[in-house]
Amino acid sequence: MKNREKFWVWGYILDQVPGKAMFVNEPTRCSLETGVSYMGCEGAFWMNSLHELDALCDEQLKRLQGIPNLICGLTHVETNGPGCGGWKLLYREAAERISELSLKYPAIKGAVVDDFLEANGPSKTMSPEYLHEVNAALKSKNPKLKLYVVQYLTIQDSVQCLQPFKKDIDGLSVWNWYPTEYFWKALYEVEVRRLRAAYPDKEIIQGQFIHDFGGKTGPMAMEHVEMQCEHICEQLDLGRIDGWCLLQSGFFSQQNHRRQVEYVRNYWNWFCDTRTVL
Repeated sequence: MKNREKFWVWGYILDQVPGKAMFVNEPTRCSLETGVSYMGCEGAFWMNSLHELDALCDEQLKRLQGIPNLICGLTHVETNGPGCGGWKLLYREAAERISELSLKYPAIKGAVVDDFLEANGPSKTMSPEYLHEVNAALKSKNPKLKLYVVQYLTIQDSVQCLQPFKKDIDGLSVWNWYPTEYFWKALYEVEVRRLRAAYPDKEIIQGQFIHDFGGKTGPMAMEHVEMQCEHICEQLDLGRIDGWCLLQSGFFSQQNHRRQVEYVRNYWNWFCDTRTVL
C-alpha cells in the first residue's frame, strides 16, 4: 500500500457555500472534496448518505471524482426528528444502491455502519442475521466491496461484541471519544494489540477528532492532537493499524480549528514523505 492510500478524511459534501455539515456547529466553507485535497490524502469517508438514502446519486458522486477511495455511509434516519430517536435502518437498501453505483464509480471501495452497536445508537439491537443481509446486498453487484463498522475504544469491548458479526465485517473504523492523556499513553497500544490479535484479517482504520466532542465540545486541545498523532503514527509504522482518518472536513475552514488541521496535515506530509515504499 502506498503511503497516501493510508489516509482518509471523514465529512460531507456541501450543497452551498457557506453551508451546513452535520455535527458542525457553525456554517462551513469546506466541502469534503476540498478537505481531501487540502490534506493530500487519497481516501474519503463520505457521510451524506448516512442521513439520506437519495444522496446516493450521480450528482453527489460526480463531486467526488478524482478521489481514489470512497467509503459510503449506510443510511439511518430519525423518524421522530433530529435528536428525537425513532431510528429507521435503511442499511440494506443503501447497500444495494452502493453496490450498483460502484460499477459506475470504481472509486467506491465499501460502506460503513456508523456507531455500530453503540448503546444509544441506531444499531444497538442489530442482529448478526441483519448485518449478513446488509453485507450480501453490498456485495451483490460487486463482491470486492468492503463492509466497515465504527467502534469506540474503551466504551465498547470490540473484541467481545463483534464476535457474532465478524464473518460479515471487513474493516473496523475505531475512535476514542474521551481524549485523556491516560488513554493515549497507557491504554491505546493495549487496545490496538487486542483488536489486531482478535481480528488479524480485518482492516483497522484509526480515527482522530480535531473537535473535542467527548470533552469540552470545542477544538481539540493541541497537546492532545500532538499526542494522538505520535501514538497513531507508531501503530501505523508497526503495521498494527492500516489507516488513519481525520474527522471532519466541516471544521477545516473554521479559524478556531486552524491549528489542529494544519498540524495534522503537516504530520501526514512528514509521514508520507519520509517512509520509503519498496
